[in-house]
Amino acid sequence: MNDLEKILELIDKDSLTTEEKEYLSNALNNPEAIRIQETYLRLKNSLKRNEHIDEELLAEYVLYKNNLTSERLIILLSDKIENHLRSCAKCEELFKKLNSEYAELDSFVANAITDKQLESKVFDAAKTGVLKDFRSFKYAIASVVLVVIIYFGLFLVSSITIPDYKKSFLNGEDFYTSRGRTSESFQRGLDAIDNKNYDDAIKSLNEDIAENAKNESIFYTHFILGLTYISKAENNYLGLFKSFNREDVMKGIESFNKSIQLNTSGSFDNLKLDAHFYIGKAYLLIDDISSAKEHLKLVVDKKGSHYKKAEELMKIL
Repeated sequence: MNDLEKILELIDKDSLTTEEKEYLSNALNNPEAIRIQETYLRLKNSLKRNEHIDEELLAEYVLYKNNLTSERLIILLSDKIENHLRSCAKCEELFKKLNSEYAELDSFVANAITDKQLESKVFDAAKTGVLKDFRSFKYAIASVVLVVIIYFGLFLVSSITIPDYKKSFLNGEDFYTSRGRTSESFQRGLDAIDNKNYDDAIKSLNEDIAENAKNESIFYTHFILGLTYISKAENNYLGLFKSFNREDVMKGIESFNKSIQLNTSGSFDNLKLDAHFYIGKAYLLIDDISSAKEHLKLVVDKKGSHYKKAEELMKIL
């Protein structure tokens, strides 16, 4: 038997020995034990008088039934609460109502907010408020609605103020093709990219470069490394107000330039122009407009595969 069970056993007894009184007195020397005693006596006295379960206590039981609390006291009292609910229609009706309200809150948050990180924060905040004071429970849904309205307001501001070219670097384009690179480290890099594990991808691609520096197609690894650095650079808070890590962006640009430098066979000049296009877009991410124009203009003038997109960006700039 643990301390909590011992306390409840003694509280439940009609008379105590001197030793039991001393034990209980010592056990009730901390705020948690006092709260346990008060809650248990409240429930015990209510049930003795055939009254109804305290609403705040019933609220915590709702959380317990939804696997949202591991409060030891509620777990130990659950049998008494359940027995009472089976015999008291009014308390059973209140339990169903509270449980339904909580289910609606859960469903509303899950359906209204697609950003999982925000969903978790909002729901945890609402849950914490309920645990602290259940009288605020009935206002939880209204609070969540307010948060959602604020979120989507910020989303609208974010959408208006952030230029389209900063919203998606690749913009639906294929991340990569094989281009004849078959080394083990290169393939590991591609697998990591597929899993959006950009740090591991960068490590594997750099290994490919170190191991196969003189391979004639190594320029393509540099090209993919550039795309990976730019993808890694993207940051946002809850899906809002994107920003880009300047250091990663510059590493991406450096990798693209290295790809251009090593692509000397004449068979892959289209990839050179692709690299210039992505360099231009990368400069836009860090607001270096003049450098971006220089590379985008080259793509337009030489009719690279992305020249129409480059033209559109030039018009915007």
